[in-house]
Amino acid sequence: MTVHLFDVAPLRPLFGGEVPTQALVIVRGNTVIAVDVGYPEAVFADPSLIGFEARFLRLPPRPDAALVRRLASIGIRPDQVTDIVLTHLHSEHAAGIVDFPDAMVHVSATELAIATDGSVRSRISYRQRFFAHGPRWRPHDGGSEWFGVLGCSEIADGIVLVPLPGHTAGHCGVAVRLEDGAWLLHTGDASYADLRSGSPAAYPLGMYERFTAADRIARRRTLDVLGRLAARDDVHLMSSHRIPMRLPLALCAPIAASAALRKDEEQ
Repeated sequence: MTVHLFDVAPLRPLFGGEVPTQALVIVRGNTVIAVDVGYPEAVFADPSLIGFEARFLRLPPRPDAALVRRLASIGIRPDQVTDIVLTHLHSEHAAGIVDFPDAMVHVSATELAIATDGSVRSRISYRQRFFAHGPRWRPHDGGSEWFGVLGCSEIADGIVLVPLPGHTAGHCGVAVRLEDGAWLLHTGDASYADLRSGSPAAYPLGMYERFTAADRIARRRTLDVLGRLAARDDVHLMSSHRIPMRLPLALCAPIAASAALRKDEEQ
């Protein structure tokens, strides 16, 4: 198994410098699973597609950051992505699903219901145009437990959707078991701080985190959960919009990744 880390939506909020949006790509044999997908190529060409968000996210003209381009750099085609697991459906995390129409898209059932219910809240918070192609949704209700967190869903062996509500009602993290037996938990937008070191979120992310939470009580509970997990030696946390201070990932060279996939296709 190889796990790749990509910035798939570099953002430039006012007074905030450049902020990454981290996605994971897990390659296991001929299975390719993405955790969050950033923006599609079309948005980098025309940021107006994300509506009013374009004014304060100030997306740079970086089409090379689109996940399809990132994957091409390691020899993976869009049709080789079998599954996409989303922390939530905000555009910088989910809009890129339009570039992968054949992939199964895993998401919290709560998140999907709210994002597509046609309410004023859903029209403000979510960009419906990126769901119009009819994604192969696979909503999850959760029935498992992971390190004491209830309501989890196993997506595949060693990949678990972990409810971390607050930022949105259906917001989740995605846990990936690494080859050494430890877990990497992609916490999405649950927190922008480094909870192990105590390093706070950079401005203006800390302010955004507090004031845009859909459920502030749930957010505080989620922070307690993350604090407990951060204290474990066998769980590594990473946030969507923070460059990891520690990188417990074994990244392979592009040629090696491409060769491995070609070998699987030939068998």
